[in-house]
Amino acid sequence: MNRRALLLIVITLIAVVAALGSYKYWRVTAAIAAGAAFANPAESVSVAVAHPINWQVAASAPGTVVAREFVTLSNELPGTVARVSFHSGEVVEAGQVLLELDTRSERAELRSAEADITLARLTAERTRKLVEQRAGTQAEVDRAEAQLAQAEARRDVIATTIQRRTVRAPFRGRIGLRDVHPGQYLAAGSELTTLESVAESVFVDFRLQQEIAAQLAPGMEVRLAGAGLPAGATAVVRAIDARADEASRTVRVRAEAPVAAGLTPGAFVEVTVAAAAAREVLAVPQAAVRRAAFGDHVYVIREDAGDAKGPTAEQRFVRTGPTLDSEVVILDGLAAGERVATEGSFKLRQGSRVKIIEADGKAGAPAAGAPRGS
Repeated sequence: MNRRALLLIVITLIAVVAALGSYKYWRVTAAIAAGAAFANPAESVSVAVAHPINWQVAASAPGTVVAREFVTLSNELPGTVARVSFHSGEVVEAGQVLLELDTRSERAELRSAEADITLARLTAERTRKLVEQRAGTQAEVDRAEAQLAQAEARRDVIATTIQRRTVRAPFRGRIGLRDVHPGQYLAAGSELTTLESVAESVFVDFRLQQEIAAQLAPGMEVRLAGAGLPAGATAVVRAIDARADEASRTVRVRAEAPVAAGLTPGAFVEVTVAAAAAREVLAVPQAAVRRAAFGDHVYVIREDAGDAKGPTAEQRFVRTGPTLDSEVVILDGLAAGERVATEGSFKLRQGSRVKIIEADGKAGAPAAGAPRGS
């Protein structure tokens, strides 16, 4: 093979490769142009309008219902139970005897002390008469009167001991569960039962962060929620602790609420406190807000004049607040009156074409250029 033939082959190969490349480039360019000219189908979505509402920043805290007066009853001295005068859950009056310990020994000592007082009193009277008759001395009178005073003091000590062996109700209230019986020996300080005052109101104690507690004042209302509580239950702040807890930096607050079902002493309630003055914010339905790791966002419906593709979706990042009923508070990122996609928003992307579903469930006319079904 001579050089001319070899050169001809090379030129032919180059021409073939160039032709194939040109054809492939034409096909790719045509496909790109066709893709650019093709309009993606519109996604059907419902829409809602971002509307203003009055919103008040609130703080919540767990609270505990506390009786106005509460005490754990116990015996001051040891002894054997002689009589129990109360039943579980009974309402007792202030001063009512609840329990008596055996005081037979003390009562015998009391009778002996009273006899000693009688003798000491007679001795003192005789000594004074002897002094008046100049048959005795003043020192004997003083001694007799001192013995009388000692006998009376001994009697008072025994009488006080008897009283201390009797447990009485310190105030009117409802007794807790009874777990003590006659004949049972009780050590000093044994827990007998509990007593809670019976009143028309109870206290609710809770703790708040110090910066929020600083905005409270006696007389302010707080909202209560809990099992058995009626909707809209409230309490009135009565006292705020003068110091914050060093560990948690919280301040103890006490509110007063009228007695109602669900406000049993010791029960848990959720306390909501207004932490700032009400202000106007925007709200949208929960379905409009898309939660994502890179930020909460909504899809705003854009209907720019002259856009042949019709309504489109604009992804808008927003700063959200709390959820109120079925709506989410929008703190930043939206303007009042803007329309956002709700139902079906999960299908959207930036620039997606949309077909708005009317309130009656029927879809509006598809945007211009959208493919139509058969």
